[in-house]
Amino acid sequence: MNDVGSPSAGIYLHYPFCESICPYCDFYSILADAEKSSKFIDAVISDSNKEADSAFGSFIYDTIYFGGGTPSLMNPDNLNRPLENLHNNFNIEKEIEITVECNPSSLKEEKVKDYLKIGINRISLGIQSFNVAHLKTLGRLHTPEKAIETYHIMRDSGFKNASLDLIYGIPDQTTADWESDLKTAIDLAPEHISAYNLIIESGTEFGELYKQNRLNLPSDEEQLQMYYMLNEYLIKAGYRRYEISNFSKPGFECRHNLKYWTGKPYLGLGPSAVSFDGKVRRKKRADIENYLRYARKGNDSPVETEIIDRETALKESIISGLRLTEGISLANLRDRFDYDLLESKREIIDSLLSEGMIAIEDEYLKLAEKALFISDSIMVKLI
Repeated sequence: MNDVGSPSAGIYLHYPFCESICPYCDFYSILADAEKSSKFIDAVISDSNKEADSAFGSFIYDTIYFGGGTPSLMNPDNLNRPLENLHNNFNIEKEIEITVECNPSSLKEEKVKDYLKIGINRISLGIQSFNVAHLKTLGRLHTPEKAIETYHIMRDSGFKNASLDLIYGIPDQTTADWESDLKTAIDLAPEHISAYNLIIESGTEFGELYKQNRLNLPSDEEQLQMYYMLNEYLIKAGYRRYEISNFSKPGFECRHNLKYWTGKPYLGLGPSAVSFDGKVRRKKRADIENYLRYARKGNDSPVETEIIDRETALKESIISGLRLTEGISLANLRDRFDYDLLESKREIIDSLLSEGMIAIEDEYLKLAEKALFISDSIMVKLI
């Protein structure tokens, strides 16, 4: 049902260990443990060996993404072991994009140079803010000075594809604070910037504080202003918004993340990792002990399985398409699903067009700029 016309796929490896647990983060993570981390590498290799004999063994891979957690806690030798295993098990394209998420607190010059030597060619640096107070609020372990120093180490070491992560809507953050963060990021001139509006997730420390009314979040109007500021500053600086929260210089879009938004297949390794082969989505249990135990036994780790039927695939295509700047391909929906969105949602689309919330250009339906910050409400109306 999904658009997997190209056999090209991506590999995601979830490294769950962190130096500390950030109060806003709901990704599966645990505190760093040297013994478990070593066993984890063996488990991932075992996982990879099994997946090579599945449907995922038939794809061609042009992206590998090490996420987490904090994968930059791994020394280059430990990171290279699963990387070499992937090259041995799967058909890896020569011009592959290999990304590692890194925190400034765990990245040193020698490590950066060794990452280059083993084939890493893209770093996503989790800066989040250049403001001391906001970094403390977010539970980050680095200072603004350390973040900037780490960025320059990356550049001096030879990295030519760098992405910075930023967050806005932080408790007690002002629009002036956010403007300062944007200007600092632009001055560094990375190829890619991901800027996320802080979401309060249940089950996190921030989630509990929010229920207790103990988070002084910027108002909705201030957060909307921050989003408009984000678009204005980055576009003027030569970045292109290609997804709601992602901006890049021409040719430096994150090829791996685009697979999620365009329905391409991806293999997930590690606890909590998700795989999609074009028809079925599988999620491994978010439990490191379970993951290690099954690897020792040589068995497959339990997974949650979801068969992606036509209705689900159609809804996901509409939602993902609206996240992208180019929008939804109306022709693609007709070809893949025999579904005419304009006809099926005529009254809603006419209303959204009259309100200036969407636009239709060259057979693509996309969000207007003023609708970007309320995209979720538009998506609900169109699925």
